[in-house]
Amino acid sequence: MTKMEIKERSAGKNSGKALIMILSVAFGLTAAVVAVAGASAAVQTPAPKEPLQIPRLSTPPKIDGVLDNPIWETEALKIDAFVQLTPKENGVPTEKTVAYLGYDEKNLYVAFRAYDSQASKVRCSVTNRDGCMEDDWVFIMLDTFNEKRRAFSFLLNPIGVQMDMMRIEEGGNDNMDDSWDTVFFSDGKVDAEGYTVEAAIPFKSLRFPNDELKTWNIVLGRNLPRTGEIILHPQYSRDIPGLLSNGRLFTIQGAVERSRNVEVMPFLTSLQREGERLKFEPGANFKLGLSSNMTLDLTANPDFSQIEADEPKIDYNLRYALRYAEKRPFFLEGMEIFSSPEIETVYTRQISDPIWGGKLSGKSGRFTYGLLSAYDMHPAESLWEIPNGGAASDTRAFSNILRTKADVGSGSYIGFTMTDKELGGGSWNRLGGVDGQLRFKDRVFFNFQALASKTSADGEPTSLAPGLYGELYYTTKHWLLGAYYKAIHPEFQASLGFVNRTDYRSAGGFASFRLYPDKKYLNQVQFRLQAGQTDGYADSTTQNTWLRGNVQFRLTEFNQVFVAYENEMERFADVEFKKQSLSVESQIMFISWMPFGFFFETGDGINYDPEDAFLGYSNTYGVYATFKPSKRLQLGAEFSK
Repeated sequence: MTKMEIKERSAGKNSGKALIMILSVAFGLTAAVVAVAGASAAVQTPAPKEPLQIPRLSTPPKIDGVLDNPIWETEALKIDAFVQLTPKENGVPTEKTVAYLGYDEKNLYVAFRAYDSQASKVRCSVTNRDGCMEDDWVFIMLDTFNEKRRAFSFLLNPIGVQMDMMRIEEGGNDNMDDSWDTVFFSDGKVDAEGYTVEAAIPFKSLRFPNDELKTWNIVLGRNLPRTGEIILHPQYSRDIPGLLSNGRLFTIQGAVERSRNVEVMPFLTSLQREGERLKFEPGANFKLGLSSNMTLDLTANPDFSQIEADEPKIDYNLRYALRYAEKRPFFLEGMEIFSSPEIETVYTRQISDPIWGGKLSGKSGRFTYGLLSAYDMHPAESLWEIPNGGAASDTRAFSNILRTKADVGSGSYIGFTMTDKELGGGSWNRLGGVDGQLRFKDRVFFNFQALASKTSADGEPTSLAPGLYGELYYTTKHWLLGAYYKAIHPEFQASLGFVNRTDYRSAGGFASFRLYPDKKYLNQVQFRLQAGQTDGYADSTTQNTWLRGNVQFRLTEFNQVFVAYENEMERFADVEFKKQSLSVESQIMFISWMPFGFFFETGDGINYDPEDAFLGYSNTYGVYATFKPSKRLQLGAEFSK
């Protein structure tokens, strides 16, 4: 990094007015587009189809992947009306796909016959769970509460290797959370006509309403990487965002085995240091399925040593804290319940070393709920919790989290969150508030949060400190237009959440335009423009202004090239720095035996040292690749600088 001449500039007197102007224009344009488009929205929405009934099978099929049991043809529900999602919306697939559905008291049975005229080019590998996204695969998504926001997702490669994920479609964002795992059975076989896959999904592995007639929203599909196709049932409209909003209703009539799973995992760890006696640490995890939609988790002196290590991240010259994903099984059960639109009020990594913990999660009617309590030996500490001397305290913490959501129409909810962290000695942090996602006419979304926190350090409580967020946007097949506003009070604290910055107000707008060439190796081109400004919460001093533009080339669903440019002013140490940057990123999976990718970013960077802040030049680049010489051998390499 080389020092460059810098010049301090006083904040403009009208920065607060500029923020209001940006917000007003962005919201005004979005609202105008919404109003104009609303009149025709109902006409474009396809008429709903009658639910399909999944039949009860007389005998359970053997799950061996062969698909030779006649029960699939004689009793199961057969589905062969598949269409392309990509490259051509609702186009005719190049290869035929047939799915079969049936059930008995214990399991939901699913089978696929995936025809392929070039069966020798079917991609499959023997790999770890959730590790075969680059292969051919088929899938079923089960939205068992028909809420069009969450679905249990089961993906299987041609030899039955499993991927189980939770699909979450909230706030207009689609996410596949592979931290969710459950028990199900599968197998598959590759043959001269393509491949076949069979699966048995125990009802005890799912959550669903305790109704005699169960109505589930289901999506079936297939990934065909050789041709770049994603194939779906039912038909899909890009004018209605979200796979689950385009799903098909299926019914299951009659009683099935409800969840009464009991899991007990005792463990014993030992430790001996030089010159000390051998110490033993017993503990146990306990899980009880109270019903098909309610689970109780308990843990005592948990051992997380078997958990996969965090991805290495370089904590150097960063202005804000790094965030790491939660991987501990106790905290993962029902974790989607605790999610929020923007301000992350629940981040369970803040409970770092619990002596004991308990969690109740589930759904009853329109209401989803989660309650978590834990007593923490070494809690992660916010700045207000660290004594004036600067050394971290040895205080233990009692943490409590309550989260509820109420469904209010298709794809919409209103939620309530309350968190409490008690440190003793008159120190605590409490937070509460409401949030939600409201969806209108399939294409208009309003996401919001209204929070308030109160904090006491050594018996001296602060006043209520608000945290606010609102976002309005409109999306169609080609357009995405939106605006947002966010404000965090200087004394706002979320000690059980993750808020890496306070004392600011921010407003901005964004617009995207998407083209669909429907070519074999160019599915989509997206242009996106964002602009906004961040001011201090009280003094209205401008902290950031930015203009960002990018273009994304989606060659196929999993082959992409992304190019972005950013022009930003950032204030640090009372100095305004003007920065520009250019970045390129790609993910390429055309070569079945060697998927790879790279990234590159060049531009201006700030040295975040309050005593010696200056603007320099920065280059970051990296490349990664996986070499697959056979189905059972994979070699991976990654380099970055």
